[in-house]
Amino acid sequence: MYFKTVHFPSNLNHAQVETALRKASMKETMSLDFKFKSVDIGTDKIFWGLEDKKDLKFTRIKTSFEFFLPKLIISLSKDPYVNHYRIRPGALPIAIIGLLAFGTFIGLIGILRGKTNIESFIPFILMITIYVLIFLFELKLTTSRVVKALNQI
Repeated sequence: MYFKTVHFPSNLNHAQVETALRKASMKETMSLDFKFKSVDIGTDKIFWGLEDKKDLKFTRIKTSFEFFLPKLIISLSKDPYVNHYRIRPGALPIAIIGLLAFGTFIGLIGILRGKTNIESFIPFILMITIYVLIFLFELKLTTSRVVKALNQI
């Protein structure tokens, strides 16, 4: 469920982007969706990296203070003719988004049937708004880390 495609800067090709991201990554052998490890000591690495048959996947290394931020996974195809990478949420953020969507649907049905009032739905809308803002903040952090890695070439 990739929601964003980012094209490489015009001055970089696939090999340069791949090299930069690999250089900024610590190798991981477990699926990044289920990686819940933080690093609180100084490291020059920015991402956890996992190599599959078709692509390379990266996720931002977080500190213990950032545990609440949703995980985003960057996928870079191994095809040398591809000039972009894609971003998707991890498994837990997808589950949270699904629960929030289901709750919204059930809440709206309750309001339409008159079984609940709009005031009881406001805290739920507030939770959705906060989660979306946190998600957008993590997206901004992740994209800035990719730019940082690419600028180190």
